[in-house]
Amino acid sequence: MTNHKTLTNVQIRYLLQLKELAKEGEGVRSVQLAKALTVSKPSVHTMFNTFRDMGLITKDAYGSAFLSAEGAAMAARYERYYTAVYQVLLEHFPACDALPEAVCLLLAKIPQQDLEQVWQERRK
Repeated sequence: MTNHKTLTNVQIRYLLQLKELAKEGEGVRSVQLAKALTVSKPSVHTMFNTFRDMGLITKDAYGSAFLSAEGAAMAARYERYYTAVYQVLLEHFPACDALPEAVCLLLAKIPQQDLEQVWQERRK
């Protein structure tokens, strides 16, 4: 497997939400992402700068963020892993409100080859 950037659980959460908001290549404003994640606009601005420095997004003159090809590929990969791990945990913890946060934390800590294996097994 190729060498991929490692993201923190918070970065994964932001990236997945950014992917959801960025339908069909539309840009996402920091206020949109802040509202969706219930975080402050400065927090989103900081994360946008981090993502830009990592090559995951570009920004236009108006401050809208667009996933780069690398960012879109990474978001799609994490979305697959998120779905697979979420399904596994949901079977054992169906009433757990903290599941989305727990999944992002696990995605940040479990090696990618293991996440890939979980995803492949869930596809069968």
